[in-house]
Amino acid sequence: MDEGYHRPRRPASETIAYLRGLPLDIDSAHQEVARFLSKDSGAGTGADVGEHDADDDFFPQSLAAAFSALEEVKGEIASLAGDEYGSQSIEILAQIAAPYSEIASRILLNACRGYYLHLATHRYGSHVLQTILQLSSSAHSDDTGADLAMHEEAPPSLRDEGTEQSLPSLHDCIQAIVEELSPHGPDLAVHLCGSHVLRTLLCVLGGVSLEACRGGNGSNNNKRFDQTGGAIRGRLKPKKKKKKKPRADASSPTGDAAPHAGTMDVVYQTNPRVDPGLFASTLESLSSALLGTPSEDPGELQQHACHSSAGPLLIVLVRVLTYAADGAREEFSVPQGNGSDPEAAKKNANNSIADFRMGIAKTEPRYAEGSPADKAVKRILCWQEGADQQEYASDVIYGLSGEPRGSHVLETIMRLCPDGFYDSLLKYGDFLTAQTLQDYAEHPVSNFVVQTMLTTVRSKEQAETVLKVAEKVVSSGLAIDPAKKRRGILWRATELAARYRIEQDGLLKAVRLGFLSWKGESSGGSNDAEATAEEGGKKKKQRKKASSVELKDCIPELIGLRRNPGDDQRITLDAAGCRSVHHMLRFSPRLCQDVLDGIIGGLQAEDLVSIARDGLGSRCLMDGILDGPVKTPIFAGACKDLRERMAGSWTSLATDRVGHHTVKKLFRALPKIDDKARLVEELVAGGNRLHGNPMGRSVVDSCLVDAYAENRKEWRHRVGKLLSTSEEKFLSEITRQPEPKTTGGEKADGGGGREDAPVAAKAKRKRRRKRKNAEGTEGGGEEPRKAAKTSTISTEAIMNIMNVH
Repeated sequence: MDEGYHRPRRPASETIAYLRGLPLDIDSAHQEVARFLSKDSGAGTGADVGEHDADDDFFPQSLAAAFSALEEVKGEIASLAGDEYGSQSIEILAQIAAPYSEIASRILLNACRGYYLHLATHRYGSHVLQTILQLSSSAHSDDTGADLAMHEEAPPSLRDEGTEQSLPSLHDCIQAIVEELSPHGPDLAVHLCGSHVLRTLLCVLGGVSLEACRGGNGSNNNKRFDQTGGAIRGRLKPKKKKKKKPRADASSPTGDAAPHAGTMDVVYQTNPRVDPGLFASTLESLSSALLGTPSEDPGELQQHACHSSAGPLLIVLVRVLTYAADGAREEFSVPQGNGSDPEAAKKNANNSIADFRMGIAKTEPRYAEGSPADKAVKRILCWQEGADQQEYASDVIYGLSGEPRGSHVLETIMRLCPDGFYDSLLKYGDFLTAQTLQDYAEHPVSNFVVQTMLTTVRSKEQAETVLKVAEKVVSSGLAIDPAKKRRGILWRATELAARYRIEQDGLLKAVRLGFLSWKGESSGGSNDAEATAEEGGKKKKQRKKASSVELKDCIPELIGLRRNPGDDQRITLDAAGCRSVHHMLRFSPRLCQDVLDGIIGGLQAEDLVSIARDGLGSRCLMDGILDGPVKTPIFAGACKDLRERMAGSWTSLATDRVGHHTVKKLFRALPKIDDKARLVEELVAGGNRLHGNPMGRSVVDSCLVDAYAENRKEWRHRVGKLLSTSEEKFLSEITRQPEPKTTGGEKADGGGGREDAPVAAKAKRKRRRKRKNAEGTEGGGEEPRKAAKTSTISTEAIMNIMNVH
């Protein structure tokens, strides 16, 4: 790195004192500029006259001070970037000035010219360079497009700079950074600070940015980080030694750890100042410099994939190359107008939180065959193009899957690769062999690769093959035992079975066998089981073993509810187990009875109330019941049982931040008006308590509580109209289908009687179907026949069920 390496001189102490004495606050500066822009565009005229209107007519003082300070210190920016306190001041100036002025961004970048390599490897300067690059590439969302440095009321210093021809354009400044850093790419890739600068540079060239995944990391220092320039340098006060907190469940990716490059969201820049298409060739040349010299044998690149700094850099490289493609940009970029609607933004935020609690990954684009991303991936895996057999790919895949950093690289490839390459990845990774998958699942790192594989399956045929192999892992007890922390495999397997509606019977049987293995109940009868296998076959042995365990008894164990010893009202749930139960509730309705019994009947009433108050429990379990097929008899009965089990707690839940969602959903899900009336009657007894907070008022509006208190007959009429409106499509589908097949009323009456069939008769039919079907019968195979039978219900029978008169 000695060639072309220049180090700036030390900054003047007077300059640092001057910058630290400036009364600049980032939040206040952005608020001032926002008010000024709204006033300048005419949005603030009219009746909205406030106390700040007199000041809003003038140019923002904080922005003017930042412009003036930038002009004063532009010759010492590179020196200040290497100082602990000077770097903080420069980043504050950049965060105030750069979003609203391209001229300020060009001055900041040009002032560091010739020192990019030094700053990229400096612990303070690297943060300054990242901040300037991020803020310079795109304008602020409130920016009208005009450079505020050229405003007639702005300080004249930067206005004069903008008219000079000596100041390079923004495109030329970014191009100069690439030219200076590219020759040192392999060295910077393994440097702690340099790799972060290269990540930011790749994102700028691709027109994207990295954001922390949904849910955040729970830190309370976010504002402090922003206002000190993006990073805290040095110790502001001595740290006290604290006891290490227990690590989060390894089967759940929702811990408080810092976000990894493979899990961060990639978003397109909304107001880019330079067209990313102009950097296409530059991005490709930088990626070639980072990948090094092409070689068919494993070497330095594979070592970089397992490096703590170079591994995340390769992840960002593959993702940026994928997102930078024109097709991906057209499909996944969000129009700028969508962010202006506050209601839509609120809805998107709520959906994002709900998806985060369910562990739903964001949909990402896939690169095309022959694209730069495809070439980079094949270089990482030592893929031999056009060869019948891969000599090194299997070993590389197996090695990456067991390394903490390399596994993230492999998971990123699984998410982004095209369908054809994904088949080859499963083949050469040997993921479809039972013994190999068991080895992957038992490994403390490779088991996360198995979870990603279950999430990224591309077709129904692949899903069926993968699930049959995964069932053996589940039946061994590895994915059931909470001490082994592998329940994430069960979670992803149930999610896959629910998505494609296959292998649901087999997976539930594997769950029961897994609980047998975990509890050790099969150890005493192992010899008898083997003898039975020799005489009657393996299937008979497994059916006999699985029948000794009730699925409803397994559900509370999967939920894993534990109460806090210090606070009895706080509970802890098994995240992967709750998500597994949620997806089991999305199986064929005939398979959900035991799951529903395990939740409603297997848990105490106070536990159900605590689950309704918990964000994870409410989303996974309560929503799993109430958002399911509530028109079917199984779920309709479960909704009624849930209301009865939690009677007396609905008023307190209606005023809870999380619990009120369950109350509103239960009101909509209850099939009969009498059941809705009993729920609302309990809410009416709460009196003014519901009107005392926003959650309670929303329940009052959704459940028509005030209307019930005033006139119950009128309330029944209004609820009946709501039911008839919401069920119109459902009733029309039922009433129009029987006519071509039968003309009499016997069929309809028979269908109505079938709705009220005893539970014992249903269980007998279920056992009869199991005896007829093979072990691997698909979970959704009975749905068409059942749909044809239930479609013969008459309108009168439906109205009787709904109790609408």
